[in-house]
Amino acid sequence: MSRRLGSPLSFLLAGWGWLLLTSLLGLATFLGIVRGAPLPSGLRLLHVHGVLIGGLLQLMTGLALTASDLAGSEAKRQKHRLLFISMNAAALGFTAGAWLREPNVTMGAGLLLAALCIPMARHMVTGIRTCSSWTPLSAFFFGITLTGLFGCLILGGLLAGAWYPTWHGVIRLGHLHSGLLLFFTLATIGTIQLALPLFLHRPLRSAGLGQAVLLLLPACSAGLLTGFALSSIHIQLVAGGCLLVTLTLCGLNLLRTWNQAGQPGSAATDHLLTALSFLLIMSCIGVALGINVLWTPPVMPYGTLHLVAYTHTAFLGFLLQAMVGGLSYALPPLLAAQRVPAQKKRGAYQERLEQIMNRWRAVQIATVSFGALGLVLVASLTWNLPLSSPWIQAGTWISLGFLLTHLTMVTVKIAQATGAQPTHDHPTTH
Repeated sequence: MSRRLGSPLSFLLAGWGWLLLTSLLGLATFLGIVRGAPLPSGLRLLHVHGVLIGGLLQLMTGLALTASDLAGSEAKRQKHRLLFISMNAAALGFTAGAWLREPNVTMGAGLLLAALCIPMARHMVTGIRTCSSWTPLSAFFFGITLTGLFGCLILGGLLAGAWYPTWHGVIRLGHLHSGLLLFFTLATIGTIQLALPLFLHRPLRSAGLGQAVLLLLPACSAGLLTGFALSSIHIQLVAGGCLLVTLTLCGLNLLRTWNQAGQPGSAATDHLLTALSFLLIMSCIGVALGINVLWTPPVMPYGTLHLVAYTHTAFLGFLLQAMVGGLSYALPPLLAAQRVPAQKKRGAYQERLEQIMNRWRAVQIATVSFGALGLVLVASLTWNLPLSSPWIQAGTWISLGFLLTHLTMVTVKIAQATGAQPTHDHPTTH
């Protein structure tokens, strides 16, 4: 397989590049808020769309293409140059539209991305279907998640066009939650439930419970979306409580699967299990925030910094860790298949790549976890301390330092893995 544009590796490397660069912009934005000098709002939108479209969506596509290529024969492997170029062009369009505050550019990027929905959905479903635990219910579940992506694009176009100003708040909530909740969050949870048993070489501890989770997650999400649309805190709390219970059942099922497999450790499994733990933590905080709003005024004041800390801890603790876990698992077999055509001769080279991706995994998990939780701590300190407090400033720098260390470590490992060549006795392809 070639490493040229359109190969699964090109999607993974470009996606990580987008995620890295726009994450650095996000860290700078958080630092600006704490220091009382927030960056322009255009940079915030640039950060959000760069992370989601250029980073997460491209990584998800690359991981799906990797699964399809590794499951198929060498002759069936194809390049996806047009999809790769179009996806990155759409990401550039979103970031340019945010920077220039030009809705026509944003709408053009949205139309391009909408045109890519069908091929992206096909590749994602094809990749996920390679998991042995795939069932017809899985097709229903991922169909709903992909519908969320398409709905997010439609509502985003309505926002960019500003055609319904009186419905701006409702459309914005729908745009955010259909993309973040229905697509990114649910699709990631469903993929983890399908993929983790594959990583562990064990079937899911309770297949029935796994199927129940695939039914309950969309139902709970629909309840949350209804609560947001109707501005009903009570509906949100009921749906959020049900979602928390469902996530707990999902996490326990996967944890029992991991325990039954002998508690094997790798960067991939560590990141995925930690990601689910963070999702549970953030769901608890979300329910607590809903309860807090029931009082007038709220028991605990809740401002922009708290919202930024909450959302970014969910992104960093859950979505970032899930993507790093997927990269840690996918890169070694992908690179081995690219560079060593003889399957029998790939073992030693793939094992060396796995050793690279599993290096420093304890520190890698700790830095992203403490960095994400540090953002919550910094926001919590503002209830009793001013932003100028040395405690808040020190906490901010320490948290950002942890996160920068994590991003640097993962980037170094990706560079080492892609730069490591097979030994001379293994023929290579060019």
